[in-house]
Amino acid sequence: MKNESIKAISVIAVVLALAGVTLAQEPLKLEDAVRLALDKNPALRASAEETEVARARVGQQRAAWFPRLDFSQGFTRGNNPVYVFGTLLTQRQFTAANFALSGLNAPTPLDNFLTRLEGQMLLFDWRRTALRVSGAKKMLSAADLQTEQDRQDLILRVVRAYYDVVVARENLAAAREALRSAEANAQRVRAMTEAGLVVTSDLLSAQVQRAQMRERVIRAENSVELARLVLGREMGVEPAAMREPNGTLGEPQSSTLAAEEWERIALAERPALRAAELQERAAETGSKLARAEFGPKLGLFANVERDAETLGGPSGTNWTAGARLEINIFAGGADRYRVAEAQARERQAANQLEWFRSSVRLETRQAYLETLAARQRAEAARDAVEQARESLRIVQNRYEAGLTTITELLRAQAAQLEARTMYLSALHDSQVARAQLERAAGKLTKDSQLIREGESQ
Repeated sequence: MKNESIKAISVIAVVLALAGVTLAQEPLKLEDAVRLALDKNPALRASAEETEVARARVGQQRAAWFPRLDFSQGFTRGNNPVYVFGTLLTQRQFTAANFALSGLNAPTPLDNFLTRLEGQMLLFDWRRTALRVSGAKKMLSAADLQTEQDRQDLILRVVRAYYDVVVARENLAAAREALRSAEANAQRVRAMTEAGLVVTSDLLSAQVQRAQMRERVIRAENSVELARLVLGREMGVEPAAMREPNGTLGEPQSSTLAAEEWERIALAERPALRAAELQERAAETGSKLARAEFGPKLGLFANVERDAETLGGPSGTNWTAGARLEINIFAGGADRYRVAEAQARERQAANQLEWFRSSVRLETRQAYLETLAARQRAEAARDAVEQARESLRIVQNRYEAGLTTITELLRAQAAQLEARTMYLSALHDSQVARAQLERAAGKLTKDSQLIREGESQ
């Protein structure tokens, strides 16, 4: 019975292990790659902390509206006549004997434990605090938008890295197929050479081509591994835990929107542009704040103090309360220069914003044109692949019939490989260009159609 239980446990363990292997080998969809990157990418998490920093700054500025309360505990010891005289009074321990001239002029050292509770509250500061809070809130909103921009930038990098792996894998398959053709070609030419149908130089040329194709396979294998490492880094995944992308390079899709519509969307929704607009408004708030520094401030203050020679001994308690009005009459022109600086910052932010808008327009138009160009390249390259395949078939038949040279045959084989490589490159560029266009318009999210299409292609 015991042996049967051990066997059953062993079977279960094997099944679980096999299930774990199966799960570990589950293909990686583009949607999964984006989700993992958004969840695990360290650079994105670091960027998101800027939002928390901005939120904390809002709290810091808002705190000026609340009363402030401080507690302090101090200890002093000394024989300074004024110190001893005043401390005895605050301790409420002064007696008639302390009027003796010898004690007044050369008193014995006296200890004092000072326990103090201080409070202050701002009543009016010419809107300084309100402006600081307003500016901090704008920067918080800008930080949120910048984090969203960083998410979209990351998604673009993941899309590019994902299809880099796909195209590298397809190029590797093409290189291996070319190597198999080169090996078969070398064997065929060897047989023809031994039969006296072709010269030895043809065999040497075929062997050179076979070596070149082997080198191409080695390079392609290296490209696949490097592309997988880049994708894993963007996803925040260790190389050992990487799953193999299962996406394919689909035919380019034409955009349903005109360039002008994409540009309008970009100017309205691009997160980084909206963040820049908020930063420009925050700069305007900074100018108002600099001018508000000329206004008065009014506040209340109060403190309660306990003085004693020992912490638990006899003590004296006193309190003070009052109001404070502060008016900036003259500060050497510092406030005036701060206003000038804030106004310059405001103009600078306005100019930067206008420049950024023009950059967004240009980037959107460029991405739109690249999608058109990539689709046209893919169409041309697809035709070239068919033409190169048919050309190779014809040249191969002519070579075997002795009607052409080995040079023409090798050139046709190389042309077929290059045509396929160009076609794969065009398909890759088409997918990336679509992602760049959506990112330029501020529409590249994990729910984008491009990302959902990635799993079905």
